Amino acid sequence: MAEKPEELSLPVASVSRVVNDALPPNVNVSQEARKVIAKTASVFVLYTTATAASLASKAGRKTMNANDVLAALQENDFPQFKEPLERSLEYFRETQKKKKESTTARKSEQANKPGKSPSPNSKKGSPKQKNAAPPAEEVETISDSEGED
Repeated sequence: MAEKPEELSLPVASVSRVVNDALPPNVNVSQEARKVIAKTASVFVLYTTATAASLASKAGRKTMNANDVLAALQENDFPQFKEPLERSLEYFRETQKKKKESTTARKSEQANKPGKSPSPNSKKGSPKQKNAAPPAEEVETISDSEGED
């Protein structure tokens, strides 16, 4: 963990990408301005995180959650950020739910396939077999240009 607040800063390259996406293409931003924006964003994130951690602590929790961050924005007088972040959070949760459902469905389909052989990572076999070196196999290399002269 960083010892000084100066060490806690967002990468200028990442901030530059956000700045470039937010501005019209014909607008140029100096390197010095990008550094100032990165530093300002870092201070905002640290301030919001500290407030969210304090809210979680007051609630008797050691882990802060998204609701703590949203409440911190309100407490720090940034209510204009709360609604867009709530929409982004909802979109993120929906996306994660769809990914989980997709993965579960795929695993279920694979488990129901007849004649499925056990995977090489399956937990079958004795402990001695798990620690034994894998058998040496011959590897055949196929070239794209093979047979094309």
